[in-house]
Amino acid sequence: MGEEKIDDTQEEKQEEKQEEKQKEKQEEKQKEKQKEKQKEKQKEKQKEKQKEKQKEIEEEKQETKKYVHNCTKCGNCCEKWEEIPIYLEDLQKWLKDGTIHYILPHIQLKEVPPAYVRLVIQKPPVEGEDPNPSGCPLYDYSNKICNVYSSMPFHCAAYPLAYNGEKYYLVDTDSPGLGQGAMSKETLDLARTSAREHFDASSVSSALLQVLYTMIIASIMRKSQEAMDSLSEEDRKQLDDLLSKSDEKEDEKETEDTEETVDDVEDTEETVDDVEDTEETVDDVEDTEETVDDVKDTEE
Repeated sequence: MGEEKIDDTQEEKQEEKQEEKQKEKQEEKQKEKQKEKQKEKQKEKQKEKQKEKQKEIEEEKQETKKYVHNCTKCGNCCEKWEEIPIYLEDLQKWLKDGTIHYILPHIQLKEVPPAYVRLVIQKPPVEGEDPNPSGCPLYDYSNKICNVYSSMPFHCAAYPLAYNGEKYYLVDTDSPGLGQGAMSKETLDLARTSAREHFDASSVSSALLQVLYTMIIASIMRKSQEAMDSLSEEDRKQLDDLLSKSDEKEDEKETEDTEETVDDVEDTEETVDDVEDTEETVDDVEDTEETVDDVKDTEE
């Protein structure tokens, strides 16, 4: 009996060892499978990266073929722009490099209905012959050069390339510089960077400018109301008299304009009557000529 128990114990131990070995083999197989899966994933990632790189290279090649622009310094774009949009980032740049003192006299705030404002560079109206007939006041028409070329607005630096947050596009397909010469990758990258900077500056400035403008208008209205409230009764009466006189002058002017318009209409009607009279006279002359012809025929 003792020997049988020993044999059973040994068999159980052997079975346990075999089971452990099988488990180890299975674990090793699973590890190998996991390693293979990881290798496959890595290979797939590498393939995807290679595809992305290849795609970027192809896109760059296509863009290089598609977009080639080298400024010819002809001045066409500077001469045709009546106003140049600028942004808060432009102002920051010009404050740093000192250009702001030269540009400030030409900066205007434009109101766009219903409630939008923007900053532009625009030339003031000139009486008589304009020595600088170009649209941009910063452009030297005689010497064909931009006076702030080294610190030009984002709008000008990006021209004619633009960016809308997703893709690049042309804002002017008639630019003389398009298709001129060759364009290196570095130059293309710089153009694309300028287009993105222009987009970012436009987006940020549009939002902030609206807020600042609203705050300024609200402050002006509040101060105006405070000033009105602080007026004495006598001062208010004088102000009302001035405003009523101003309204009367405007009414008189409108009346004069209306009377002038009426006179113009009457003159036009008289001219029409004269034309009709002339036409009747012509008809009478023609009738007379026909009568004379009839008389001649009768005599014959």
